[in-house]
Amino acid sequence: MKFARLASSVFVLKIVFTIIAVLIAVCMVYYFNRLCFSENTTIKAVINPNESIIKKLSSRQKKISDKGLYITSWSAQSKQKMDYIKNILKTRGLNTIVVDVNYFLEEPLLKLAKEKKLNKNTIVTASPWLTKFVEDMHKDGVIVSARIVAFKDDHLIIARPDLSIRLPDGKEYRDHKNGRWVDPYSEEGCLFKELLAERAALSGVDEIQFDYIRFPAEGAAENIVLPHKKIYLQKAGTTEIDRVDIICRFLKNTRQRLQKYNVSMALDIFGIIAWQEKRDIKTLGQDLKKMSEFLDVLSPMLYPSHFHNGYDGYSNPGSEPYHFMYVGVKKSLEILSGEATVLVPWIQGFNLKSPNYGPAYIDAQIKACKDLGVNKYLIWNARNVYDSVYVKKI
Repeated sequence: MKFARLASSVFVLKIVFTIIAVLIAVCMVYYFNRLCFSENTTIKAVINPNESIIKKLSSRQKKISDKGLYITSWSAQSKQKMDYIKNILKTRGLNTIVVDVNYFLEEPLLKLAKEKKLNKNTIVTASPWLTKFVEDMHKDGVIVSARIVAFKDDHLIIARPDLSIRLPDGKEYRDHKNGRWVDPYSEEGCLFKELLAERAALSGVDEIQFDYIRFPAEGAAENIVLPHKKIYLQKAGTTEIDRVDIICRFLKNTRQRLQKYNVSMALDIFGIIAWQEKRDIKTLGQDLKKMSEFLDVLSPMLYPSHFHNGYDGYSNPGSEPYHFMYVGVKKSLEILSGEATVLVPWIQGFNLKSPNYGPAYIDAQIKACKDLGVNKYLIWNARNVYDSVYVKKI
């Protein structure tokens, strides 16, 4: 009798286990199907949603800055200001706008950076606002260059203080304008900037123009600590990689990332770098010849007022628009000799230590460029006021 009960219990247990096994199998099949065929699956996520945009951009004609001016992100969003800018372009014979884009592109990437979720496979999307802005400019025949401020970045450092350049006491380094800086040895910090550039490229801009692609030189810059340098050297298996090579590495990686978008890559540099003094190269990490390998355009900021008193024998360089533009462009051309990189200098379009500033001041700089065979230039005015630019001669 006991044996019969035991056999009956075993039989029941077998049935129960069989039912459980079947249920488990059904659940596994169900979740596997969801994984493979759901609209929000991981498999779907690795398929780049930007393929159609990339195909369109890759077939367009590549363009670089020609003759233009700078505008802020605020100006770009103001109809009144843009009407003024469009009129300046039309009446002054200009066809290029360099526009600040960090503001339009950084929000989703800052979120990922703060959560430490950025990686080389992160898929970015175009900025709807910037895409429309570019389309509108293209209708008017305007070339759009997206200015991205690189290693000087308050927003990224506030989100990720661990990526910052430091001082010996552990505090964040600040420049003379109290700005925070990203350590260029930080792979994650560099990746953040690469992805910003990719978003701009996806938005249809013709050119990516980087500014502040350098190490800081202001304030306590001589005493800075680069926390990520040791980590980078350990990964690279070497004892030293200098600042110039780190800057070039960033440019190389970004160039590779942007290649499929058929977008030009430009770089702003300190005007004084055209003189290529060894101390400046070592401090800033900017070597024109080495950087040019990865660039379509090089834009030295040869503002006369930015050279210190006595430079090149002039008591007030700000009063000498032709000389400093001419010499700076000449030296840049000599350095770039044999390279495909195009020189598009920045011209001073503002009054700073320039008692003779006015239309003739800007014209003198343009003449200096043209006297050396350089017909492309960009005009900088932080307030985007360009009334002093000569009216186009008909």
